[in-house]
Amino acid sequence: MLKLYLIRHGQTELNKVRRFQGRIDVPLNETGIGQAQKLALRLSSEPLDKIYTSPLSRAQQTAEIIRSSHQIDIMTNEELVEMSFGSLEGKTYREINEIFPDWNASVFDFTFAGGENLDNLVVRMKSFLDIVKKQDENSNILLVTHSGCLRVILCLLLGIDVNKWWQFKIDVASLTVVDNVTQGAVLTLLNDTSHLNGG
Repeated sequence: MLKLYLIRHGQTELNKVRRFQGRIDVPLNETGIGQAQKLALRLSSEPLDKIYTSPLSRAQQTAEIIRSSHQIDIMTNEELVEMSFGSLEGKTYREINEIFPDWNASVFDFTFAGGENLDNLVVRMKSFLDIVKKQDENSNILLVTHSGCLRVILCLLLGIDVNKWWQFKIDVASLTVVDNVTQGAVLTLLNDTSHLNGG
């Protein structure tokens, strides 16, 4: 039975000031490092078999810190990189809404200048999940990636229309767990951050 532990990377400076990061390769800030350490403690007793991570630094750092309590491999997978927002990367949500007021309503068809649309992201996540389902069928797998990727993964696993991806709230350094992935996925934990405040 395949079980997925879905992790969003810890905080970066761009997260802190609410700027779209996309493919900008920003490392964890001090808060983000502390969050990853708390995640590592939270996951220290979980029987993890493997970690897959995005190639971006913020995800790589989070994965390495989590692995400190496990003797397992980290596999970098290009499919897990964040959605490319093209020319909008580095801008604030407010700036983007001023430039493209309807971008969020039509995001499935919206192609960011120099970037990709939701359909591109869905294709990548489907490809990744197909590989994991075949290669890691009876494993406990931890994914460290980005909010866009995680929202789409949840839609795909749970049979939810991907156009509703924004209805999932995925905080930095949060833990989401999906069990029984290959035989009718069951969401057992969503966007849990209790480890960040000692809960």
